[in-house]
Amino acid sequence: MINLRGIANAAIQSINPNIPVSISVPNGYTIDPDTLIQIPAYTTLAAFGNVQALSSDDLKQIDGLNQEGILRAVYLYGNFNGVLRPDNQPTTVLTFSTNESGVTKDRSWNVFRVFEAWQTWCKVGVVLQTADEALP
Repeated sequence: MINLRGIANAAIQSINPNIPVSISVPNGYTIDPDTLIQIPAYTTLAAFGNVQALSSDDLKQIDGLNQEGILRAVYLYGNFNGVLRPDNQPTTVLTFSTNESGVTKDRSWNVFRVFEAWQTWCKVGVVLQTADEALP
């Protein structure tokens, strides 16, 4: 099997290198004993991803989603999901550093769309979360 993702990824490293990404994958939930509210539990994985702007085709796919905020596409090895409503599963959360006005900050990004899913890699759409929306 040809690793097309590997070939494309190697070709763009000098222009847009992969960055470390922490991937928080939903892993059930716990119940807060005081409020009896479900609190999502996550398993965290370390990986490298390639963060890019959304393409015009990506923007067409999300046109009716009423998605606002800072949006990016991230290429990752493995397969990750957004919200799985039939399974009552929250979204996967990616955390990676961004450079904002010369200051590097770790930010949380929710997966809102899977644009491509293959056996060994995926392309997901993510939206930047505010501090109160980030993982607990």
